[in-house]
Amino acid sequence: MANKKSGRKRRFKNDDINKIIKEHSNGRSVSELAKEYGVSRQTMSFYIHEVAAELEMSNSDNTACLVREMTYWKKLNKDFDLTAEELSRYKARYDFMLGDDILTSILVDFLHEQIDIFNYSSHPMKQAFGVKKRPSWDDFVGFLEDRCVPRSRDHMKLILRDYKLDSYDPFAIVERTGGRMAEDERYIKIYRIGA
Repeated sequence: MANKKSGRKRRFKNDDINKIIKEHSNGRSVSELAKEYGVSRQTMSFYIHEVAAELEMSNSDNTACLVREMTYWKKLNKDFDLTAEELSRYKARYDFMLGDDILTSILVDFLHEQIDIFNYSSHPMKQAFGVKKRPSWDDFVGFLEDRCVPRSRDHMKLILRDYKLDSYDPFAIVERTGGRMAEDERYIKIYRIGA
């Protein structure tokens, strides 16, 4: 007998995704929704977190935007233990990833040059800043530079031209490359907040 859940992932329409996101933000678990819609928990999680973010970026009028933002803030508030006012000053989140796992989330306040971190891994070698619990802005810039081509690399002008940059900027380089390095499975996902 064939497994009903094998094969291609089910593709939901935008209206279905909006409905799923609203239900999830109202307290329904990923498992409950997966069972109701006949997909795996992983597939449902993918739609709630990844596809919803793509919809939000592609259409600012989409009803998923508001619900997605509320769900996002609830999760950040739980992980970072910050008030809504404290969270509002952060304009980006950088997730240091290994495969599908988040190792460290970094909230970024560009205006005041401050960051706040939450480590999902307890092993210092898997954390973005190692044993540092309160990294500085300079630590953050250094972390990004470590995930970029070195400043001293030969033919830097050609490399920057490939990145469509006029000068060495670790923020822009990481944005273009995802902070991926040769022979290293770790990378950086960047989310804009309230942009």
